[in-house]
Amino acid sequence: MPVQSSIAVPAHAEPPVSESWLAGSRRRVALLLRVMLFWMLWFSAARGLFFVWHWKLVPLAERRYVPRSFIEGLRMDLSATAYLAVILWLALLLTVAARPALTRRLFQAVSLGAITFVTLVTLTDLGTFGPWRQRVDGSLFTYLQTPREAYASASSVAVAPLVGMLLVLLPLSWWLYRRSTHAALHALQPLRGVRALAGGAAFAVSGLLLAIPIRGGVQWTPLNESTVMFSPSTMANLGAQNAGWYLLYSTLAQQKEQATNPYAALPPAEMQAVVDSLYHDADAAPLPLLRLSRPNVILVIWESFTAKVVARMGGAPDVTPQFDRWTHRGVLFDSVFASGDRSAQGLVSLLSGFPSVPNEAIMTRPRKAAALPQLGQAMRAAGYHTSYYYGGELAFANMKAYVLNGDYDRVTGLEAFAGDLRNSKWGVHDHVVLRRLLDEVPTVPRPFFTTIFTLSSHEPFEVPEPPYFAGADVSTRFLNAHHYTDASLGAFLDSASTRPWWDSTLVVIIADHGSPLPDPPAGTAETVLDRHHIPMLWVGGALRLRDTVVHRIGASVDLPPTLLTQLGLPHHRFRWGRNLLTAQSGGFAYFAQHDGFAYIDQRGWVVHDERSGRTLARSDGAGASQRRSGTALLQGSFADYLAR
Repeated sequence: MPVQSSIAVPAHAEPPVSESWLAGSRRRVALLLRVMLFWMLWFSAARGLFFVWHWKLVPLAERRYVPRSFIEGLRMDLSATAYLAVILWLALLLTVAARPALTRRLFQAVSLGAITFVTLVTLTDLGTFGPWRQRVDGSLFTYLQTPREAYASASSVAVAPLVGMLLVLLPLSWWLYRRSTHAALHALQPLRGVRALAGGAAFAVSGLLLAIPIRGGVQWTPLNESTVMFSPSTMANLGAQNAGWYLLYSTLAQQKEQATNPYAALPPAEMQAVVDSLYHDADAAPLPLLRLSRPNVILVIWESFTAKVVARMGGAPDVTPQFDRWTHRGVLFDSVFASGDRSAQGLVSLLSGFPSVPNEAIMTRPRKAAALPQLGQAMRAAGYHTSYYYGGELAFANMKAYVLNGDYDRVTGLEAFAGDLRNSKWGVHDHVVLRRLLDEVPTVPRPFFTTIFTLSSHEPFEVPEPPYFAGADVSTRFLNAHHYTDASLGAFLDSASTRPWWDSTLVVIIADHGSPLPDPPAGTAETVLDRHHIPMLWVGGALRLRDTVVHRIGASVDLPPTLLTQLGLPHHRFRWGRNLLTAQSGGFAYFAQHDGFAYIDQRGWVVHDERSGRTLARSDGAGASQRRSGTALLQGSFADYLAR
């Protein structure tokens, strides 16, 4: 009789492995390539969804560029795919020696996490692009640090259809992923002894090759957002970007401290000569606007106040009738452009005269922000009592630290208002804050400098009154929000003009930044300049002029030197701004735009990407002179940013 063994075999014992280390490595590489193919197809489908969702934002004349976006975007898609593949490559590396059941679960868990994350990022980008007009970037995490403000901003996004899309897209993506990888994953078997060492080494070497697509190739300059810009169409260029890749890229760019200037295109002496030539009239004799040398000053910073809603500046009618009425009682600057496109940039440009820099918000860098000059400091040093009013959370985007560095005697934020007044998702509505300012002015020492930052015209554009314009789309809500703020500010000015202190007071009204809203008519083109064009109005009893329009081109950084010059105060620390009230005509405006800039003067305008050396858009009168001026300003201001 045959002798039976008394040794029991564990149920989980692996079958003998007969394949070679080379065959095992090939199986793993093949699975990794399947995963990469899945993601390349997924990203192309996501790009198609982006254009379908935002098709009305693509001007008719530019729609011919859209098909090429799918081709130009492949390079960034491959980089994003390679980032995801690295994570899965690490999981697959464990399958060389570990138990198959364990490594399969690990591989599937990592894969599900990647699909969930990419889907959420893609749909977040899809929703926020409408109000922001740019792909989702590292500022997303700034919003998430203050959940109340993040929730308020999200309220302007079409959340319901996006959630519905998530509930469909996530399980569908996971099902397709499982179908494409299931068989290959279950065919993997661990290797033994020397085979495991050889197979692991071979597969490890194959993984190192992923560094090539991650950096976008073997060229000298790694892949960046400029690489996929290929046309004069902003929408086609933005559509070529990969949402997940750009979020990672911009987040890393914001987190790391730049050590060198990536925009140093000109020799330093040449750059400085160009910059100096642009500011040669900084000390020119000003045109006097004021009746007295030390008036009280109220600076009203109007959230997202674009020229597109001001009828007197060619904007939509009936949106800001009170502002239009008051333009005939003061001095309107109709050719001013916002330095940034976010409040963190806009406030710094207005209060510190510092221009925006690409991929950064200096306000969120406390050490650098503390080194900036501020209007509050200059006014307090001149004997002014200073105060700052905001109806929202001062901690947002490091605003509180920045404002406190401005030497304000008193800072009023959300916590200063009773709970029943906090009836906006952002905090307290504009009419409440303006009424508080009006009530407190009589008790403030003279002269005073007061800054008030509005918030009701920020998304989600909710207002405490019946809508003036019919409709529920985001553009209509935007118009209604500005109509409300306009009514609130008009009531404030009407009441203030009857008070004893009005005759010795100057009120300056200006936007923190412009807006891509309201949407342009379907199929029509809108330039970057349209989105940055903002009004500035000076009114008050301290003015000697009425119903006057200043056409000189300027930027929001010009406010500090213009105001301080009128007050007879030094402004040399605000070196990136110019006095708009000189006898000389012309002027210019500059602002950073992604990895480049926009520059405008009387001869024309240009939008240029400095990393790629490509001019993205320009007017007929613009050319090399405007590009050279913008290049010098970008290089010089970024060098100043690094030195802070």
